[in-house]
Amino acid sequence: MTVRDWDAEIDAWTERFRHIPDPPPVFAAAIRDGWDPDERRALAEDAQAYATQHEGWVAQITAAGWDLVRLDTRGDECGACARYSGSPYSLTGETPGVPPPPPLPICPACRHTLNLLTPFFMQSTGMDAGDLVRDAVPYEPVD
Repeated sequence: MTVRDWDAEIDAWTERFRHIPDPPPVFAAAIRDGWDPDERRALAEDAQAYATQHEGWVAQITAAGWDLVRLDTRGDECGACARYSGSPYSLTGETPGVPPPPPLPICPACRHTLNLLTPFFMQSTGMDAGDLVRDAVPYEPVD
C-alpha cells in the first residue's frame, strides 16, 4: 500500500486550483474561506482510503491478466482531471504506445476510476489498438 503525503498534496493542489477553472467544491471553499481543519483531515483520510482501494483494484485486475483500462471521470470532474477523461492506459506496458495510468486519485478531491477495456467492449464500439494510441493522454504530474 502506497501512502501519500496528503497534507503536502492538499497544500499544493490548493495553490494549483487558484489558477485552474472549476476546482472541486471542497477546494473552491478552502480558497474562498480557508481550510477548516476537520474538513482538511477528512479529505486526507478519504483520499488515502480511495487510493488504497484503487491500488487493490488495479492489483487485482493486473493479476488477472488485464492490461488496458480507461480513465472514467464523474460528471463533476475538476479542471485538472478533465483532460484525462476517456483516455486509455496500459497497466503492464504490454500495449505499445499506450501510457501508464495516473495515480488515483489525481487530486485529493476527485474520485475517478480506471475501468477495463475488454476486447468485447472495444469490438462493440469499433475501437482498435490504433484508436487507443491516438486517444491516449499521458499523465503529466503537476509540480
